[in-house]
Amino acid sequence: MAATARLLPALALAAGAFFFLLLAPAAVADGETAAAPGPLEFHVGGPRGWRVPDGNTSYDWWAMNNRFRVGDRLLFRYANDSVLVVERPAFDACDAAAPLAAFDDGATTVTLDRPGFFCFISGEPGHCQEGQKLIVRVMVHPPQLPATGPAGAPGASAQPGRGGGATSGAAVDVAAPAGVAVAAFVSLFLMMLQ
Repeated sequence: MAATARLLPALALAAGAFFFLLLAPAAVADGETAAAPGPLEFHVGGPRGWRVPDGNTSYDWWAMNNRFRVGDRLLFRYANDSVLVVERPAFDACDAAAPLAAFDDGATTVTLDRPGFFCFISGEPGHCQEGQKLIVRVMVHPPQLPATGPAGAPGASAQPGRGGGATSGAAVDVAAPAGVAVAAFVSLFLMMLQ
């Protein structure tokens, strides 16, 4: 009984240290501004631009290999062509009769201002039927802490556009003190059992 009475203050101290070490870093991490990377500008078609695709161009593949967020921009560069923003049925049918918006300036920037699908087709006769059409899906993403690479340096995403294996340094910052606190708590508990 006397041994238990001696260990109670030590156990209380260990429990306090455990909660302090576990919760204090989490409170700091929660209090930080969770700043997601700023909007990105995507160049549709890469260096070749917006044109009828050939064997080296696939707008579907390009769109699937990029992640788009609200605020990102698509840059269409083209000559002797146009970009039409259309509804999904018009996209599927390559119907250029009633676009939501039409551009023919040669360098069109479209801001992705909402989550959901955006459909684009060429306004030139026959181009859409030949594959010059693009549909992108804008995801709803929760705020993220900036990705970090080795030694906390800003890192790049593992996929084109966004996403992939990027991790936040906050998880590591919380896990290390929590592991130390758990080890201290287990050690004191084992001492109490002796």
